[in-house]
Amino acid sequence: MRQSRLAQTVYLVFFMLMAPSMAMAITVYDEFGSFPEATWGGSGIPNDAVAVSRQIVDGDVTITLAMSATQRYSNPAPTNDGAATYFAQTGSNFGGAGESGTEGALWNFNFFIDVEGTGGATPMLSDYQFNLLYDFDPGVGTAFSDLGIINLTAWSSLASATTRFEGSENLLFDWLSNPAFVTVPTYTPFDPDVIGEYQFAIQVSSAGLNVETVAMQVQTVPVPAAVWLFGSGLLGLVGIARRKKSA
Repeated sequence: MRQSRLAQTVYLVFFMLMAPSMAMAITVYDEFGSFPEATWGGSGIPNDAVAVSRQIVDGDVTITLAMSATQRYSNPAPTNDGAATYFAQTGSNFGGAGESGTEGALWNFNFFIDVEGTGGATPMLSDYQFNLLYDFDPGVGTAFSDLGIINLTAWSSLASATTRFEGSENLLFDWLSNPAFVTVPTYTPFDPDVIGEYQFAIQVSSAGLNVETVAMQVQTVPVPAAVWLFGSGLLGLVGIARRKKSA
């Protein structure tokens, strides 16, 4: 499992560095499932379907990265394929039944970074460079050179984080389109009503070399329409069955 995941990471980094114009979508993780350590900086945010990567570096430091996609407030929960691809509903609102004064897509992307030392080591987040990559382009396999980049190391220092930093964000939030410690995606703006595929990743590096990566993707689908079509199909089958019985 580790060898396969390491190969995925090398593949991802290679194409980001050597072929930035190529379009691809990839998931990278060590394990996928429940991750109780993550609260995503809030309360009540699901942590039962999470992509997690862990790496021991510098001899006695463990770096943990995690990502997931979850519903925003009481909106419909995204589903997943058990392999870090999530399926979320298109659309936007103010959080279910007026739960927020800020409009957002019906789903959030979540991130978690942690450094932990053993044997007396006392690592800090600031010892490493953490970048979160995010996607506004609904096209399949957006080129990594077109993704936005959040400098989590700069952000975590602003938040006075020391060994752990996590959060839950929404692609419709204004700050993701405004340069600060953010490199804005080539494709703007994000449209929550469009069916598409969105790529996310966290990368940690040290002395300019990639140390660890976790990556996931979110595919948006018009769930109500799909449910209606499925229901219509079932009704059609029932009708056929009834006609056969009556015949």
